[in-house]
Amino acid sequence: MSNCMNTLSFVKSNKGHRQLVRNGYIYKLNRQTSTKMYWICKHQGCTATVHIDKTDNYLQSNGEHNHLIESEELEVQRFRIGLKDRVINETAPIPKIFDEEIAKARFSSNALANVPMFRDIQPGLNQARRKLTPSLPGSISFDIPDSYRSTACGEKFLVCDTLVGRKKRLLIFASPKQLELLFNSSILFMDGTFSSTPPHFDQVFIMHVLKFESSLPCCFGLLPDRKKSTYQQLFQELKGVAVSMNRIWKPERIITDFEPSLISAIPAEFPDAIHQGCFFHHNQALYQRIQSLGLATAYAEDDEIRSFCRKLMALPMLPLDVVETSFYQLRTALNNRQKEELRQLFLYYNDYWMNKVPINMWNVHGCQHRTNNVCYHNRLNRRLERAHANIWTFIRCIASEESRFQHFLIQLETGAQRRAKTNATDAIQKRVDALNERYEKQEIDAENLLCGLALLVDKK
Repeated sequence: MSNCMNTLSFVKSNKGHRQLVRNGYIYKLNRQTSTKMYWICKHQGCTATVHIDKTDNYLQSNGEHNHLIESEELEVQRFRIGLKDRVINETAPIPKIFDEEIAKARFSSNALANVPMFRDIQPGLNQARRKLTPSLPGSISFDIPDSYRSTACGEKFLVCDTLVGRKKRLLIFASPKQLELLFNSSILFMDGTFSSTPPHFDQVFIMHVLKFESSLPCCFGLLPDRKKSTYQQLFQELKGVAVSMNRIWKPERIITDFEPSLISAIPAEFPDAIHQGCFFHHNQALYQRIQSLGLATAYAEDDEIRSFCRKLMALPMLPLDVVETSFYQLRTALNNRQKEELRQLFLYYNDYWMNKVPINMWNVHGCQHRTNNVCYHNRLNRRLERAHANIWTFIRCIASEESRFQHFLIQLETGAQRRAKTNATDAIQKRVDALNERYEKQEIDAENLLCGLALLVDKK
């Protein structure tokens, strides 16, 4: 008998039992001995059998099938297996997974007629997901099962689980390799995100590092609030982990947003590090203030108003020694109408950016990296697919992100290149560099430099 006639494969039944497939027919296990397994056709009334050894090698078959091959049944069964596996192992909504698997399967009309309706299969899928998902916590006091404390490879993932005060909790997740990169990196990017935060926590605080000029997530912290003391506790816990790994955590540059508590916590815990603010967050804060002051329409329709606003946005890109002078010159250049319209905006900028936040923190002139890990938050939110997903969905999602981190890191270490900058981004940077070079050669003054940068700032 030809080898192709004896090719065996296996599928799972709806209840998870192993079934044998040979020549399009499906068999269920009938009995077994210490050396053999005896399978019988699953079709009721059919006595055809297949014998295999304990290592799944074909031995013999007996009897003839009294029915036709039902190839559609095998298609549907494989579809159901793939569907259930995704429901168990992914956090995406079950209806979405069902629709994606239907589209991917490309069933024939006959097979599609045998696929159950979603409403009929949904209870079983919900039950399959619930079996592997702990009950949702009703408070900050809950146990984390071992399966949620480890990576997909079985390595330790929950680094820290401690109380903040008496009624709040701090969780830190990172794999050993992520921690190794975190403690060895000279540049750190830190930022919090809120919409992806599980109930009973205030924010997800994520730290990225640079490896071969690519940004990699290395630590996920679930924080209960945004207090200076909580940030310090987070950093101190990680310092303790570094010591246990015979490392000293001493980054040289830390890039963050401008949250007041974080601004004071960073120098307290990393006094020797350069604390740089994120250019994106500076401009985001400024545009939000433009909106809150009712200037959005004027910004959109009045060229002169928009020009002054953009010059404020471009101030961080000027050489540090001319920022303060340029700001005051910009303010005196306003005519009476513009002074009236922009009075509150300039008061805000003077009060907060010129006096409360150190200018050298938000100045990014000559900095190679001007923004932190904002884009990654969008990715995380897309992966979770809902705001404030439950704690178990969140942990499974960041465990999946850790697996992606491992894969991406190996790719980088074996010569893969980071994604190239778009032509537009590269062109803008060249124009910024050209303007700075002209200023250094005294071909243009600070006012001309600011005017040129202001025309580029909206494109960055």
